[in-house]
Amino acid sequence: MNRRSLLKAAAVAAPVVAGITTLLGDPAAAAAVVPNAAPPVVGAQFHGTWEMYWNGTSPNAMFTKHLDTLVSQGVQMIRTDVGWSSGQPTSAAPDANQWYHKRLTAVIDAVRARGMQIFLTVHQSPAWSRPGTGSEVKQYPADPNAIKPWLTFLAGTYGSKLAAIEVWNEPNLSEFCGIGDAYQRAVKYVPILKASYAAIKAGRASLPVIFAGPSQTDDGFIKDCYDLGAKGYFDIMGVHPYQGNQTKPPESTDITGKARMTNMPAIINLMAARGDGAKPIWWTEFGFSVHSNEGIPANQVWLFGVPDDATAASYLSRSFHLAWQQWPQVKLAVVYCAYKTPSDSYGHQYGFRMIEPDGTAKAQLKALGDLRRQFGSRQKL
Repeated sequence: MNRRSLLKAAAVAAPVVAGITTLLGDPAAAAAVVPNAAPPVVGAQFHGTWEMYWNGTSPNAMFTKHLDTLVSQGVQMIRTDVGWSSGQPTSAAPDANQWYHKRLTAVIDAVRARGMQIFLTVHQSPAWSRPGTGSEVKQYPADPNAIKPWLTFLAGTYGSKLAAIEVWNEPNLSEFCGIGDAYQRAVKYVPILKASYAAIKAGRASLPVIFAGPSQTDDGFIKDCYDLGAKGYFDIMGVHPYQGNQTKPPESTDITGKARMTNMPAIINLMAARGDGAKPIWWTEFGFSVHSNEGIPANQVWLFGVPDDATAASYLSRSFHLAWQQWPQVKLAVVYCAYKTPSDSYGHQYGFRMIEPDGTAKAQLKALGDLRRQFGSRQKL
């Protein structure tokens, strides 16, 4: 999760946020979209396989507390990131008894035991799949087909327990694919998407495949992927509608383009133009970090945070309502994140947490709980 460098080209025009007819371009297209009875389904990112949640082969007390807190606040869907590099560290066939897959099994079962659904975001390539590229796992494999055996195993082994699999994380950013040129990120992503789609369907034909949510409402990246043949290789469009400057509220239209949530119509229009207007959109990650902006360079507004938990909670709630009122294609919104340990100098990553280590729910998570208490069973995928 990272928005750096996306602000430089935030100039793609978007329709004025005025209603479904405006968003879809014409009344006929608008009529085909059924309004939702409630805001999107409530989701949360849970880094359940990370070391912070484990004592050797067993989940620790924080693991249990955090899942219990999430379900107590009405979270319906969990997103968990899964590293191919950890699941298949050698080219040997994937093994359900391997330590990482045992850990993943525990996460999936713990989530489902609490009545929540779960989908996985797969990314990170093992060194054997990209010879000579160093130790950084956030790269694509040299051959996209290298990921197929593991994904077929994943879908076949866990598919009956999963809501979907998302193919990679923020592929429009160099940090997650190792590619400097923006267009080449799309060029390299589409073959990964195609190979992954085939592999997942081979493991479980009914398991939905999610187009990896690009950071921000990056319709330019999505258009490039469509142009390169992505159509037909995903069932759900993923988007990470972070504000490029998080001090801006979700309704902000002070600029147009991918650095604002209100650029969603550009993606909706693009999908409709490519014959995918009926496909659901999932916000597979977004949020508002709480921290001081003192000392952050003015040219790094992507690092800015909101001043307090109350503001973050308000912005989250307003984001759900904005999607409900304006973009009925958005069926799920996953908030980043349940918890992260302090790790960066400005506290930007840590500032996204919605739960304290002892399991106490912060205002951000309570706002999601308020949504669930208000709308309850009317929130459906």
